[in-house]
Amino acid sequence: MRLTFRNITCAAALVASVHGFAAPSTHDGLTRLAEEITYTTADLYPMTGTELGLTAHDGDLDAPSEQSRSAYVALLKGWEERLDALGRSAGGTMSLVDRDDAKLLRASLDSSLNELLVRRTDRKNYAAAALNLTDAVFTQFLTLPIVGREGATQADVDKAWDNIVARLSKGPAYISAGQELATEPGRLFGTVGSLGLGGVPDFLGGALTDAAKSQLAGRPAVLRGFIAARDGVLAAVARTKAHIDAHVASWPENFAIGRRAYNQILREEELLPFSDAEIEVMARDELAHGWAEEGWLRSLASKRGIPFGPSSGGGLAPGGPALVGYYRDRIGELRRFVEEHDVVTMPSGLGAIEIVETPAFLKPVSPGASMYSPLLFSKSATGYYFITPPRSLADAAARLDMNEDFDRDRIWSTAAHEAMPGHFFQLSIARRHPDFVRRIQYSDVFQEGWAYYGEEMFVRLGLYGDDLDPRLFTARWERVRGARAIVDVKLACGEWGFQQAVDFFVGESGFTREASEAAVSSIALGPGNVISYTVGRLQLETLLGKYMERMGDRGSLHDFHDRLLSYGSVPFAVVGPELLGDIDKPASVVRAAANY
Repeated sequence: MRLTFRNITCAAALVASVHGFAAPSTHDGLTRLAEEITYTTADLYPMTGTELGLTAHDGDLDAPSEQSRSAYVALLKGWEERLDALGRSAGGTMSLVDRDDAKLLRASLDSSLNELLVRRTDRKNYAAAALNLTDAVFTQFLTLPIVGREGATQADVDKAWDNIVARLSKGPAYISAGQELATEPGRLFGTVGSLGLGGVPDFLGGALTDAAKSQLAGRPAVLRGFIAARDGVLAAVARTKAHIDAHVASWPENFAIGRRAYNQILREEELLPFSDAEIEVMARDELAHGWAEEGWLRSLASKRGIPFGPSSGGGLAPGGPALVGYYRDRIGELRRFVEEHDVVTMPSGLGAIEIVETPAFLKPVSPGASMYSPLLFSKSATGYYFITPPRSLADAAARLDMNEDFDRDRIWSTAAHEAMPGHFFQLSIARRHPDFVRRIQYSDVFQEGWAYYGEEMFVRLGLYGDDLDPRLFTARWERVRGARAIVDVKLACGEWGFQQAVDFFVGESGFTREASEAAVSSIALGPGNVISYTVGRLQLETLLGKYMERMGDRGSLHDFHDRLLSYGSVPFAVVGPELLGDIDKPASVVRAAANY
């Protein structure tokens, strides 16, 4: 699950000249409102600022209270009123881009309000404060400056550690205050939260402490302060976990949000033209196609006498320390494949990708690989690719494990989704957009749709040659995406209980029961998220069809992909009309307008 507060007048003028804003004053008003929303929120919620790469308050924590909660709700409603006023003052003169920017801001404000007033997650998740603190400090740890890299100095390193110590020292009070807001604690929230809290000592007492001892060796007083602050947080985490474990059995299951609230997510927040029933229909079609594809592949494998697994693909990956380098080499191969097969324009200045093992506190809801893209407003362009190495590569290969990438082809497939040309590539482009409203968007539907689409595209373009095993892996992940979307609808609308969803997921996905429980937990606690793969790919391919129909022989995948990535990480309800409206402009002009 990103904004530089800088003057963007020149950049805005460039966009206006290409995309044709009808009323510059309206565009300026939207930009100023978006900046105010973003910066004010980062000031009020410093951990949100950290996740955005805004470091001014990295030593601070949020101040949870009923008063601050009510005040922020009032702020959000006030911003919506100002957004409406901008629309009224513009009358019918707003350009398509300005109308879309207003639509995007409205969706973002609706999402924040619905989170507080409808889904009420902060009321239900007793572990949230402790885990949010850990997550924020983990971000600070990942992005610690290194002297000489990207202009960092020793003063930057010292400041970063001062912030970590200051934030940790305030942690126990913050955790306690956050728990005061959890007036409706839920059983699944508690169960999953307890598992995550169990992994916190592994990070705070392990990797973070090791780094502190190394980098603060010359600052003994600060190191002592770090250890004292760390121990205070660990004690608060232990108390939180003990409280949850003692009471969770008596807490109600309150993760279901109901059909009306679920459809609010679809239409108001994700700007989707689908209902919950339509989502389920397309998900069942996707699930069926994944099963059919697997049937065809098994028939081919039987005819050829080839077993699925490393022996029919690129061979088993190495274990131990060599695995990180192996991942790095495979990502390099993907980049070369993208360039050699003319898939999309490779921008200059693309940052590096660091391979990092998934921390224990995140594994309960993230059992597989994931990408931590460059922070939106950070100077650093580095992304972090989280992997969960198998305990045994051979055992994972024997069971064709879906969440453990044990061979070359599975690493390629997953890295194509997460890194190149998936999330890292797409979001590295989106964070450059000169339109502030576009830059701050983070549409799961667009991101996951693009990355999911790329998995099959690489099969079709010949990345794996004639190997059948990676095609099986792709087909099985299609089953997973279909099954996840069905579970999302059923759980959120209250039609299924947790165990019914797990049983269904085990049978349809190919996941182990343990991995299925983790997946279903994540789905239940984040309604509306996992449908992004299914609906995103469908909307992308629908737009590709319209593009090809309009362009005919002039069209190409390269041209389409360049255009597609030039509008920011925004819903297809925005991308589609704008892309088709700009279709007579050269792709190079569209790219230039987006700093791509």
